[in-house]
Amino acid sequence: MRNKWIEAILVLFLIYSPTIWAEKLDELLNRAEQGESSAQTDLGTRYAEGNGVPRDFHLAEKWFKAAAEQGNALAEYNIGLMYAHGEGVPINLKEAAKWFLKAAERGDVPAQFTLGLIYADGDGLPRHYDQAAKWFQLAANKGHPTAQLNLGLMYLRGEGQVVNEEQAVHWFTQAAEQGDALAQYHLGLCYYEGTGVTKDLQEAYVWLALASAQRVPNAHDILDTIETELSAKQIADAQSRAQAWQPVLH
Repeated sequence: MRNKWIEAILVLFLIYSPTIWAEKLDELLNRAEQGESSAQTDLGTRYAEGNGVPRDFHLAEKWFKAAAEQGNALAEYNIGLMYAHGEGVPINLKEAAKWFLKAAERGDVPAQFTLGLIYADGDGLPRHYDQAAKWFQLAANKGHPTAQLNLGLMYLRGEGQVVNEEQAVHWFTQAAEQGDALAQYHLGLCYYEGTGVTKDLQEAYVWLALASAQRVPNAHDILDTIETELSAKQIADAQSRAQAWQPVLH
């Protein structure tokens, strides 16, 4: 959560209908010109990606804004991304935050998560842990694993709310079960240290093994320490559980 929020948004315009690339450009353009906001958003995404058309961020912005004027949350989110990355417009984190807020207030989950990062880091908006916790909570409730991780960290550290180790474990579990590597690491630490949960070295081993497999720093070192406190059978059982583990969506 301490990383700059702009670094957490790695790729532009990943959230789009998987069917739009199959639609002919002239058909999509016709629907967009008739005022259909979903078509305008899809067309903006095509121009932003350069998929089937020359890449043109100015046209992408035009169509995103046409859709945003009709209250399309995805279009608002994508405009925020353009300002965050300086694609077709100058980088303006305050303007990006404005568009993310619009989308978040309409219930867009990635925008809610991103807004939580903005408030946590104080880029584009003043740092405000209460607001960060609010937006992480909304995204976490809808199953966003990184929001769940960050919400767990806020409960653990008492940022934006009273320290609640049990709630931290709850949200680490929600994210870890979906495969979030850092959540698996923090959940493993909680079981290892008995933070917010009864100490359980085998359970800690399972989650830290999963985190280690995803190359989380320090996870392997803690596993080595735990192995000195478990029997060979306990280690084998924990390794077997880790190997059989499958993610569960929330």
